[in-house]
Amino acid sequence: MRAQDGNAPARSWTAGTAIAGTLLVLLQLPTTTGTYGLPMAAALPIHLMQGLALPLALRRPLLATAVQFVAAAATALAVDPVDGQAWPLTVPGVLLLVAHVGLLAVSRGWRLAALVWGASLVGLACLMGVQVGEWGSETASDITVAVYAVSALLVLVTGAVWRQRAVLSGELSAAQRDVAVAQARRALVEERTRIARELHDVVAHTMSVVHMQASTARFRLPDLDPAAAAELQQIAGAAKEAMAEMRQLLGVLRDDGGDAPRTPTATLAELPELVAGTARAGTAARLAVDPAVAAAGVPDIVQAAAYRVVQEALSNVLRHAPGAPAAVDVRLAPEGPALELTVTNPPPAGPAPATDPRDVARAHHGLIGIRERAALLGGWSSAGPVSGGGWQVGAHLPWTPAGPAPADPPGSGVPAEAGGAR
Repeated sequence: MRAQDGNAPARSWTAGTAIAGTLLVLLQLPTTTGTYGLPMAAALPIHLMQGLALPLALRRPLLATAVQFVAAAATALAVDPVDGQAWPLTVPGVLLLVAHVGLLAVSRGWRLAALVWGASLVGLACLMGVQVGEWGSETASDITVAVYAVSALLVLVTGAVWRQRAVLSGELSAAQRDVAVAQARRALVEERTRIARELHDVVAHTMSVVHMQASTARFRLPDLDPAAAAELQQIAGAAKEAMAEMRQLLGVLRDDGGDAPRTPTATLAELPELVAGTARAGTAARLAVDPAVAAAGVPDIVQAAAYRVVQEALSNVLRHAPGAPAAVDVRLAPEGPALELTVTNPPPAGPAPATDPRDVARAHHGLIGIRERAALLGGWSSAGPVSGGGWQVGAHLPWTPAGPAPADPPGSGVPAEAGGAR
């Protein structure tokens, strides 16, 4: 992971390295001025360069490395070796250079850090060669360089491993997000396919009625004008062609190798059995249906959508709040012809059960389906916590009122609705 990726992480890294550089400079100054006798006027600018090189390495690593090397060489050449003391690097100087190598390994990768590590060893060897007559018996330069080499190498390896782990973690998170997006899209497509099948059942029934009434009109109406009869025959042909095209479209939407379900389209009349099944699964459920709903003439497609909304909401209660009661309310909306549904459950008694991440994903996909069904009808859905605890799923499912159907002539023997292929 690059240290500069993202504004907030970049600011954090800059602040952290600036603080570390300041502390090491504050430690370096008394060491070189007190132990090695370097004048403050010379020590201060040199060590400030070393401290500033750390935050600079995040943005300009090569420039920062050059600054760090120049400052370290200037310190080594400006001070005289002291018996028993580190040289050509002081102890704080070792820490500064080790921190620089580790920072490069974390922010830029092991290759650049290894190059800087190797170059620093070559530079230290050159510094030692320049004053070979002075350090041989009086200083611990060989130990200093060995300690620096091993410490910097360990920090380099650790930083490289940490960076690689961060990169892999980021790639794994990105892959998980991609999988989640793909699953959400698949759930959306599956739900739309399911809606299309149910829509086919409802529309095919209506189209079959239109086809039957139009094709039998010439037999039921003896005084029918020939032009009107021909027009009705064209209507019957168009209805038959529309049904064939709908079946072809449904075949495209059907899963490969799968068959469309043969079960009838669900209606509001099946809600009591659905709620009873939820109660048998261990969740007390209550159903309240406004009596005005039965007399409102709710279209089949709205009834199917309402059933699926309640079904998915109760499934979420079973998954996330087992044992908590659920209340299902079905009523007509105050404004316009529309159905309003709410499924509410209080928080479960006792500690909340552990949630399986797969259940969370399924619940999210179920809410997608609820939203799609409501949007298909021009309505809306909602899901979220309620005051006092618990959860509520709601839906507003409108429909367009149909005009009165024309009555058949008395004695025609043909019912107002004829069964169609469902």
